Amino acid sequence: MSLWVIGGLDPTGGAGVLRDRWTATMLVPGIEVVTVVTAQTEQGDGRPARATAVDLAQLAALLRGIGGARAIKLGLVPAVCVPLLCSVLADVAVPCVLDPVLHASDGGALGSTGASLRELARTVELVTPNRDEACALLGRDDASLEALGLALAPAAVLLKDADDDASSVCDRLLVEGRVTAFERPRRSAQDPRGTGCALATAIACARWRGDALAIACARAIAWLDRARLHARTGPDGRPHLPREGFALE
Repeated sequence: MSLWVIGGLDPTGGAGVLRDRWTATMLVPGIEVVTVVTAQTEQGDGRPARATAVDLAQLAALLRGIGGARAIKLGLVPAVCVPLLCSVLADVAVPCVLDPVLHASDGGALGSTGASLRELARTVELVTPNRDEACALLGRDDASLEALGLALAPAAVLLKDADDDASSVCDRLLVEGRVTAFERPRRSAQDPRGTGCALATAIACARWRGDALAIACARAIAWLDRARLHARTGPDGRPHLPREGFALE
């Protein structure tokens, strides 16, 4: 059975479904990856990113085989596509990880809204926001892990870089009222594009393998910490994560 990656197409490969696909095949050699594009994006030309949602009838046709998925990763889902995705996911009982993409790393809104992603989040197993995305999901300027858990229930939440600490980084996972902290020293390194995409994909890969959710998050976080130290310059002139050499442990 396959891993499905659903999201925007970034032609530079720094983020989006290309990054998802490369990440999955690097982490789990031989995995079957089904790619579904929700939006065409234009990025990496020195201007804010732009996105155009695909035709809904075309998207619906692409999603017809999703019942064969073992795990699903969701990235960019424009607001116009959310009702369709919610309807489809309601009939699919497999682990699903949502990276709630609102903006490109170089700036530019991509057609998602906090309200639409909040609706979509309630249909998945895990949501992986950073602090800015968490605030957008809640519609306010501050966001606690507990408030996210209430707003997005029954989904679990992995709040990335949850603490404002210059010396360490801490991602916090909330599952059914229990918090697990993944704290480690903050390293000075390049900040590659697509880390949010890659982390959510890595978690989905670990769930595809059968790892429990907390273990999947721990392995994916450890993998990304290693991989980001080996970033390479992409076609857009920005650091990109590697495409090979870092399997999931």
